[in-house]
Amino acid sequence: MKVSPQTTDPLAPPAGWTWPLPDGPECARHARAVLDEALAALGVSAEARADARLMVSELATNAHQHASGRRPHELWLCRDAASGTVYCAVFDRDASARLPGYSWTSGDCGRGLAIVRELSGGRWGTRADVARLGDPEPGKAVWFAIT
Repeated sequence: MKVSPQTTDPLAPPAGWTWPLPDGPECARHARAVLDEALAALGVSAEARADARLMVSELATNAHQHASGRRPHELWLCRDAASGTVYCAVFDRDASARLPGYSWTSGDCGRGLAIVRELSGGRWGTRADVARLGDPEPGKAVWFAIT
């Protein structure tokens, strides 16, 4: 994430909100519901909320599928007051896991991050971070931004 010298890191705690995500296939459904409610409360448009629900669903599904042994996962949301940009991240406690790649020959796997890249206009990424709930275990946050 590019952060200008005049601003602070929008994903840095204690800014924003953090929710635990349940283990299992309901992880993505829960992330969509929580995110939609929070974005509606922030006044985000219905169209942007629909895109955000799809993006968070992809990230939560990846966390469940690729880091399920390292839980609980977390949903992070924060808003940069200066720009109005909202940042959303799904955190998992598997710092060593690589993001799944995509190729046209890989079948169904890997398309989710291409969706996130497209819907976020390229404003997404991954970063090493620590858990905000419970012990501050190392892991990674995969994030996207919406206006």
